[in-house]
Order: sequence, then structure tokens, then C-alpha cells
Amino acid sequence: MNCTEEFIAKMKQKDIVINFVQAWRNDTLEESYARLDKPTRLHAYSVSKSVTSIGVGLAVQEGLLRLDDPVLRFYPEYDPAELAPNLRRMTVRDLLMMGCGSKDKMFFWNDAQRLQCRDWQDYFLHNEFPYEPGTRFEYNNFNSYMCSCIVERAAGCTLKDYMTPRFFDKLGIGNPDWLTCPMGHSAGANGLFLSIDEMSHIGQFLLHDGCWNGEQLLDPAYLHEAEKNQYPVNAPKHGYGYFFWTNPDDESYRADGMYGQYIVVVPKSKAVITVQALDSKKFFDDVWSELVVPFLNKG
Repeated sequence: MNCTEEFIAKMKQKDIVINFVQAWRNDTLEESYARLDKPTRLHAYSVSKSVTSIGVGLAVQEGLLRLDDPVLRFYPEYDPAELAPNLRRMTVRDLLMMGCGSKDKMFFWNDAQRLQCRDWQDYFLHNEFPYEPGTRFEYNNFNSYMCSCIVERAAGCTLKDYMTPRFFDKLGIGNPDWLTCPMGHSAGANGLFLSIDEMSHIGQFLLHDGCWNGEQLLDPAYLHEAEKNQYPVNAPKHGYGYFFWTNPDDESYRADGMYGQYIVVVPKSKAVITVQALDSKKFFDDVWSELVVPFLNKG
């Protein structure tokens, strides 16, 4: 058996449902697995956050915004005196780091409040931010959602529409499916639907420092910053960049979505491993130790 087949056998023993796996090296698909009869777009959950980071990078590249821009620069209709003091100091970079300084996680995809709250931007801007922005990691979907809305305000169209000609179309991700909030803004934090092939395309784009089919779509300097740990202290395990997680080797990185959606990029080995699953068990440690590491070692 190859590495992917051994991994699938072990996951079956643990009753973990894996839908698709692809393992690429040197731009060649070496191993794959499919539980379903053909690739289909599935909810990528928080892999969406990493795509949102790419969208922010594109907006920075085009001069629409800067990472050190205050969040409130994009909300002139709000009176800063009526908002939390730390919100006045919060920047786009703080959002990308999951460092808005909120008191809690606010609400997530499956929370009841998501079904009741209509204006998510106003909800965020009137929240409490007791911690200095950029100093404390707190995983919060609103960091990514607000980045989506800021790009929209800077570009004059939704994040999905902004990224379509600049990114999705280039990678062959035609007519992208991205859910919106009740006000019609791209969700940013989640809601993007991708096939395993499309996830692998994104992984190859990242592996090649923002280059696709010989065209440099995104400044490599932004991606290099986005992929590395941004927290000298108080970091999550192994570290966190701009909506990207650092892997256990402390060098490579990944996009990581709920229920087992992963785009693992290992630049040193020129490898990309993508996984689509549907299981509530947290099993990235298994993906790393039982799939990624054996695949890298076999070469």
C-alpha cells in the first residue's frame, strides 16, 4: 500500500470519515483517494479564512489598503468616541493575526446567535475589546469576516467578486460558491465551497509563492509574511500567521477547516497534501504523522 492507502486504513479503524485525499510532489499528483465517485465542491469551512488572507494580499498589492490601516478608516460613519478605545487602535494586520483583542469568540457558524443577528459589522464594531490589539491570539470568525468587509469597502465589490478575475478564474475555480452574511457580504471566515482539485490548485499556488502558470498573481513578500508565525509570545501551538497555521515541523504551514479540511504546504519538500473529510473528531495530528510525514519520507 502507498502512504495514502495506509492512512485511509488507519482512519477507518478510528471511524474517521475521509472523502478525498491528494498528495502532490514537484507538481505531480503521486497519490490520491476518493470515497465519492467524483470530486465535488464541499464546504471548506475555515480554509475560507486562508483564501480571505489571499484576498487581503491582493488588495494590498493594488494599493487599496495597507496592513497597518486602522479598521475604523473603512467605517467613517461611526463615531470613534462611541466605540471601545482599543477598537480605535485596531488594524487590518491585527485582524489577520486573530488578534482583535475581543473579550470572547463572539459567535461561530453553528451558534444560534448567527441565525438572529443581521448586521454583523455593526455587531463587531459595538463589541468590547478589553485587550490591546495584536498581542493576544483569540480564534474568532469575525477577524476574517471583517477582513472580507474591509476589502469590499476598499474595492467596491464583495470579496468573492473582487477575487474572481484576480484569483479564482486564474486557478480554474470557475463561478466560485461563497456564502454571504444576511447583508450580502462574503462570509470570509467560512462558507467557501471547493473541490479537492480546487484545494490542490490553491496549495500549488501557495507552494509557488503566488505564481500560477507562469503568472505572478500575488506578491511573494505578502505570502512569506502570511505563512509565518506572527506571535513572539502567547502564540497558539506551533504558531499562527495571517489566517494560516504553522505545522508541527515549525516550518511548513496549512489552511485548516472544521471537520477535517486541510491544505498542507511543505515548501522544503515541494509538496502539497490536501484532505477533505467529514468528522467531528480533531485528527490533524493523525494527518500529519500518518500521512504527511510518511509521504515526505518516502521521497
